[in-house]
Amino acid sequence: MVHLRDTKLYDILGISSDASVQDIKKAYRVKALKYHPDKNGHSEDAKHKFQEICEAYEILHDDSKREMYERYGTTDQSQWPAMQEKTRYREPTGMSAGDLFAQFFGGGSTTVPSFFGDDMDLLGRRSRTARPKGPVRGPDIKHLLRCTLEEIYRGKETKLALKRTRLCQTCDGKGGLQWTACENCDGRGMKTQTQRHGPIMQSWSSTCGACSGEGTFLKSKDVCNECQGQGFIGERKIFDVRIEKGMESGQELILPGEADEVVSTKYGSEKVVPGDVIITMEQIPHPSFRRRADYGLILDKCLVGLKTSLCGGSVWLDSHPSGKTIKIDVLPGEILQPGAVKCIANLGMPTKDGGFGHLYIKFEVLFPSKLNTTTLSAIGPALDKDENVRETEQSSQSSKHESQPIEEHVISGFVPNLKRSCSTGGGDFQKRQKG
Repeated sequence: MVHLRDTKLYDILGISSDASVQDIKKAYRVKALKYHPDKNGHSEDAKHKFQEICEAYEILHDDSKREMYERYGTTDQSQWPAMQEKTRYREPTGMSAGDLFAQFFGGGSTTVPSFFGDDMDLLGRRSRTARPKGPVRGPDIKHLLRCTLEEIYRGKETKLALKRTRLCQTCDGKGGLQWTACENCDGRGMKTQTQRHGPIMQSWSSTCGACSGEGTFLKSKDVCNECQGQGFIGERKIFDVRIEKGMESGQELILPGEADEVVSTKYGSEKVVPGDVIITMEQIPHPSFRRRADYGLILDKCLVGLKTSLCGGSVWLDSHPSGKTIKIDVLPGEILQPGAVKCIANLGMPTKDGGFGHLYIKFEVLFPSKLNTTTLSAIGPALDKDENVRETEQSSQSSKHESQPIEEHVISGFVPNLKRSCSTGGGDFQKRQKG
């Protein structure tokens, strides 16, 4: 087992000496973002701490350098015999907080696209390293569009207003018309220093103090008046939306690439490939009709008179989602029983192929509370002569009355409060008996 002579670099990153490469990267990301000079007012303590973090990471994330450090117990690479020819390196102290974020989340690239353009980092500063691979796809904008059954049946064209963030067209998302390069660092954002140690030449880079590592700066006279230097603007976009006939609730309408071009992240605003605007159609419940999955319609309650239910006639529907008044003929002799469900073809919802589903109607018969004597005298003999009626009468009669005593009662018009009687458990009746 190898005992380390020095654990300072591990202590700086707050990890153990047996930490994996992934653990080292994770620790470096957290520490570097916490102590980055850009986030600490460029204080001397933050700069010194950040320098130590970068030095620790520079050695520990490289397997060869880490092995030499653990073997010789020093951070002085000139003391590493096997590494003397590789001592010239560039320290990553010139990276911005956005660069650090991009290095770990942008596939290894040290820059990521931002709303100022492809050559800037997440903090809106011009990049000093390689160009990014390209922006990531932004989130979709989702909207719920509620429609009535009538609108879905007939189809509808409507306008939908949504707020979104887009790149400023005046400055092409750069925030200004002209950026000026820093003369102190020649627009690089870093100052490079070189020092000779005997036969070894060592060089390192540090953040340019004149431009705070930005490399370029925007003069007040060059700031874009349209976006006030932000590089993006908020706009209210009006879309033309078409609801097709017969659309189902939950079906989506997609407007490709119409979402935000700039999104807010914890590291600032970032340029993205616009996502889609996704509109989900939701049907508002109808007071009378319900939809079926097969483009059918259900009318749960259709009132019909006693005469029409017995003798035939016409039933009128005024609330059909087509907006038309529908006349339904009940054929004579086809009795509509209470709760009967009938199907009428091609009166359902429109289908994708231009056809229609079916309409299902549940009938409720309206019975009169009583009949006049003349009415009874007229229909009674007529019903007795109908063989269909006689069959039902015969099947409803009991054959036991011939051999058993009969007790006769008459139905009265008294309607008891059954709910109250059940809830009191017959208490009212008992009180009346005692009285």
